[in-house]
Formats: sequence, structure tokens, C-alpha cells
Amino acid sequence: MERIRIGCHEDKLAIIHTRRIMQDIKRADSACQLDLMPISAAEEPVQEQTGQPPVEEKPICVLQRALLEKRIDQVVYDLAELQHNLAPGLKIAAYCTRLNVKHTLVLPIGAQQPELDRPIGVSGVHRRVQVGSFYPRYDIAPIRGDVHSRLKRLDRGDYSALILPCDELFLLGLRNRSGRIFTEQEIVPAAGQGIFAIVTRIGEPHYCLSGVDDFESRCCAKAELAFLKQFKNPGADPIAAFAKIEENEIVLTGFYNDGKQSVKKQMNAPIAEAAKLGEHLANVILN
Repeated sequence: MERIRIGCHEDKLAIIHTRRIMQDIKRADSACQLDLMPISAAEEPVQEQTGQPPVEEKPICVLQRALLEKRIDQVVYDLAELQHNLAPGLKIAAYCTRLNVKHTLVLPIGAQQPELDRPIGVSGVHRRVQVGSFYPRYDIAPIRGDVHSRLKRLDRGDYSALILPCDELFLLGLRNRSGRIFTEQEIVPAAGQGIFAIVTRIGEPHYCLSGVDDFESRCCAKAELAFLKQFKNPGADPIAAFAKIEENEIVLTGFYNDGKQSVKKQMNAPIAEAAKLGEHLANVILN
């Protein structure tokens, strides 16, 4: 009987998503045994003293190191977080069915609309630029932290509103806080957002994943990440991409802001040309 240790970030949402995916794996292969292994940045081994300034590593490296060291067997990532940052020796073995990637406006309890004297809190530079076009009179300010900490800051008056991913609110049982919902074309999500990827070591088969690998998510991810790859600074610049499949074609919406103006375009192509579509749309936007 195959026993699999599945790692994820040690936070509430990551654990919720990983448990959901574990249930899907069990439905597809009831014989496998799954162990949830939340891993925190505090578990990162202390680096040896080299005389050089310490290099701050992102939590993503902690999970991948645990996988490479065989302390776990699989890692669950939101693809928008993973993107191209995959260590040598690892691969994406499955792309799970995409979740809701729409965004919603969240107001303080009792408020009817945002107040001009306080900013609208938005995480991610690609979101802030896009939200600014809907609320040009407002200050659009960055905000960090988990959903609950953001809501506390909202309700105590630090912000007049927040823009949050719908699925984060809904999974935490906070659907009642959702206000206006923006479509994926109004606020284009980050490339890969809502698609959870299962990462494994290269050369190790995981047959239990065949039942959770989603063809549409795989194709959409291929188009979106190919789009993202064409830009010089995808980790910092306002770049977003969202693909969907309609009538045997893949439809890709791309967004980019070069610091002077925003460009949003949509193109379509046969599903088999998903990666080519991503590359072509990015080149059209850049030129």
C-alpha cells in the first residue's frame, strides 16, 4: 500500500486546499495512504557561517528542500506562487481543477461604499494597477497578511475597502463579506492563480495523481506561464494572464503595465497551441 507524505505551507488556507486535494486523490485511488505534513519557514536548516551576509530565502524553498531531502513525497502549491521557481530535480506531476479566480470588493462592516479619506487595500502590483482604473479617485495601497488580519485592519479603519480573491473568503466561511465581484477580464488574475500544482521528484511515479490531473488546467497553465515567461521582470512588474477553454479553443487574456500605460488584450488559438498562444500574445503586447 502506497503511503504518501504531502507537504504544504503551514497556514490555514494552504492546509484547507491541501486537505481538499487529498480528498480528491483518495476518491481517485482509495488504496493510497496520505499524510498531511505542514511545513513552516522556521523548519529551514540554519546555514553554515561563510563570512557572507545571510541570504533570505522564501518559504517556497523550504518546501522544495524538504521534497529534495525526501522528508516529504509531494508538495501542493498555488501555481501563481510557484510559477517558474522550481528547483532542479523536481517536476509538476499534476494540475488540479482550477478554483474561482474572481476578485471581490470588501467593505468595513456596515459601510455602503469606500470612503475617499482612506485607501483601498490591494495585494499584488498587478491587482493594484487594475483596481486603480475602477477607483481613480482613491488611493490604492498595498496590504499584506492573511485574510483575517486584513479584515481586522479594514474594520478598525485603516482602509476604506479591500480587494480580495473570492475563493479565499468563501473557503474561510466569509462569503457574507463579499461585495461587488469583478470578472476575470475586469481584474485579470496572476498567471496560474487558482490552479493547484502537485510537485514531485523527477523519476518517481505517483500513479495516484492520474485521477486528479486536470487537462483544462494543464493547458491553461501552459498558456499563462508561457505568456509570463516573455517578460523581463515577471516577479515585480504588473503582469497578469488568464486562460479558459471555449469550444475546443483556448482563449487567453493578458495584461501588462510598463509604468506609463496599461495594455490588456485577448487572443485565441487551438488548444494544442497553448504555449505558442502565450508567447504570441506577450509579444503583441510588448510590441
